[in-house]
Amino acid sequence: MAKKKKDELKSARKIAEEKAKKAEQKAKEKKPREEKVSQARSDETQKTSERSPMDLTFSSYLIMLGALGWQFLGKVPSPATGKIEKDLMQAKQIIDLLEILEEKTKNNLSQDEGNILRSTLVNLRLNYVEEAKKGGTS
Repeated sequence: MAKKKKDELKSARKIAEEKAKKAEQKAKEKKPREEKVSQARSDETQKTSERSPMDLTFSSYLIMLGALGWQFLGKVPSPATGKIEKDLMQAKQIIDLLEILEEKTKNNLSQDEGNILRSTLVNLRLNYVEEAKKGGTS
């Protein structure tokens, strides 16, 4: 009888240990998405600080698109020709592209990236309206 009780206790302990391991594993798997996103952003920030100045980042891509928009609005000269070349249709396409990026990356950008995107869009939109009131392309 005593041996039977010992075996039952061992079996119960084993089952309890397995359940505890499974519960611990489930808790790890159910780690909130926010923590994962936060960690990914932290990792991205660390990677960004380790990049060379020539590496392309999402922020630099946004800045590049913004500069292209300013060029098409006739606010800055073309780097290729050194001349002001206004093309409102292409400026509108840059604005549309930035709007798509804003929509598709919603809640997935770092604070800096979001600020760059929003400010670029606001400034390009305002200047586009101003240039469109003046008249078409030149």
